[in-house]
Amino acid sequence: MEFRGKLILAPLAGVTDTTFRRLCREKGADIVVTEMVSAKGLLCDPGRSGEYLVFDAAERPVGAQLFGADPGEIAEGAAEVARRGFDFVDINMGCPVRKVTGGGAGAAILADPARAGAIARAAVRAVKIPVTVKIRSGFGTGKETYLAVARELFDAGVAAVALHPRHRGQMFSGAAEWGHIASLKKAFPGQAVIGNGDVRAPGDAARMIAETGCDSVMVGRAAMGNPWIFEALKREMAVLAGSAGALPATPSPAPVDRRDLILRHGEEMFLRRGAHGVKEMRKHLAWYSRGIPGASAFRAELPKVADPASFRVVVERFF
Repeated sequence: MEFRGKLILAPLAGVTDTTFRRLCREKGADIVVTEMVSAKGLLCDPGRSGEYLVFDAAERPVGAQLFGADPGEIAEGAAEVARRGFDFVDINMGCPVRKVTGGGAGAAILADPARAGAIARAAVRAVKIPVTVKIRSGFGTGKETYLAVARELFDAGVAAVALHPRHRGQMFSGAAEWGHIASLKKAFPGQAVIGNGDVRAPGDAARMIAETGCDSVMVGRAAMGNPWIFEALKREMAVLAGSAGALPATPSPAPVDRRDLILRHGEEMFLRRGAHGVKEMRKHLAWYSRGIPGASAFRAELPKVADPASFRVVVERFF
């Protein structure tokens, strides 16, 4: 599987379910990844954790992201991901939230490059599909460790490393240090390096590639409420590569097209998850409404959205 020259939808907890991933694929994302799943939870309660691993063939190529602190559990989890038919497995070594790092997983692994390598090596040995890893610049308690961690990961045989260039303590504040992505690519010129962080608007993906030399770009929060961003970014990457002539122009979606996609999003969520799926759409509607006049009043109505009928009424009236 190729991880170069791609636009990748980042794994986002509570966001990148199968419906949203499919919409992003249709709008230009080349690769999508599930929200993160506990490797231990997948082994202990496969029914519940497995709900996060539902996917549709239309999403391919699609990866499943695991988090955990134990190499053995990650290996078993990776094997289960492969059995479920995913195209690759991704390991989270960057999540900054305390409930993950407190158990030694996520960004906590960055404090121990050797352990990062052991976890990656266990996963690579357990499966025949590619293994990728998402990291941050460091845990934030000392010097940045991303280069040392990446060396361990590439030595373990991972297919690509995605770097979000903030340390754990920054969470999502401040500016992403794209210079770290450039340093990572310079240190490992023959390996696939994926840049992530502050790709928020048209122009950012091409600029990240030009400034850092990264092989692919991962888009996260900017896609929330805006799956169309991939169309614009894809054209810009093609321009950078000199092949934009094969792609159509990508103007902002017409209001009717925006409305129809939002309605479809909600209808598919209801079909898949019933009333809970409709309630889940409240946060998506808040994101879809960003930047539109009257959005504040619209968001105030969202707690009343509880069934397909009320969902359709508010969407058709506002969008």
